[in-house]
Amino acid sequence: MEKQQNQNRLIELLKYLWNNTDKEHYTTIVELQKYLQDLGFRPDRKTLTKDIETLNSIGFFDIEHDRSIQNRYYISRRYFSEADVKMLCDAIRSSYFISERNAKELITMLETFVGPTAKPSLSSPAFIDASVKTKNANTIRNAGKISKAIAEKKKISFKYFDYTVVGKKEHKGNKKYLVSPYAMIIDDGKYYFAGFEEEEGMIKTFRIDKTDALIVTSFAAVPQPKSFTAKRFASQTKMYSGYESEVELLCHKDAMYGIIDKFGPKVKTEKVDDKHFIAYITTDISPTLFGWVVGYGGKIQITAPQNVKNDYIKLLKLYDRLYMF
Repeated sequence: MEKQQNQNRLIELLKYLWNNTDKEHYTTIVELQKYLQDLGFRPDRKTLTKDIETLNSIGFFDIEHDRSIQNRYYISRRYFSEADVKMLCDAIRSSYFISERNAKELITMLETFVGPTAKPSLSSPAFIDASVKTKNANTIRNAGKISKAIAEKKKISFKYFDYTVVGKKEHKGNKKYLVSPYAMIIDDGKYYFAGFEEEEGMIKTFRIDKTDALIVTSFAAVPQPKSFTAKRFASQTKMYSGYESEVELLCHKDAMYGIIDKFGPKVKTEKVDDKHFIAYITTDISPTLFGWVVGYGGKIQITAPQNVKNDYIKLLKLYDRLYMF
């Protein structure tokens, strides 16, 4: 009984210190005694001092003892800094595949990792257009199920939906997919998984936020091919995927940031003159890539290979015909 009382007192003491103190908000032994007495505990000063030493020995946080004016105590170090938690909160808010409801729940949990001074700043996020976030609140739950299925090498079953021309959610023939999941992929802010689909007998990619009624079955998954890599199937997450090829791009210097942003800081480049450079990339050749090139208004040109240039010109001619009046 006494051991249980001691454990409960330590828990309540930690909760009070964690929720009410930081470098700008401290407490005293007298205040701690009053708080614990209101909960039915009767600790003396010596017991409380020993309790604080016990909590400090855990090592996940620091309870500072300031003797400058009076004996003051506060949590001086936590799991994450205020900046860490602020960044995580904004990342959650901006994530497409985390619904508004899920985002609020996650941020409420993250707020417990900071002190009272930091909490107001977490409620002042960077502007994010929430209208483009998924409306499927089951996305995180389904992602967890898929992750479990991958770890346990089990098949999953689910329905898959799309939208009609009037924007209404519609399941594809109301059919159930049976898939052996191999990897989860995040690309362009969207959450996908790749796996072997039973009916078509091939590896395909699926958007997690477009899955419904997802369950982990008791059936063993089809073994993952040795040649499988998530990177290879990441390109299939695009609306239009195509063949992979090495490409040379002649770029204006203003496009360097965009090149690095899209292909990474290790992309190979070569200076042509003070205003131009060539970027050597390996990428998926598709209308998505060509649309990205067009978006630079002539500051990026495809110079090689010839077959990629021909495909690009063919698409531009198609657009020309579509928009001729």
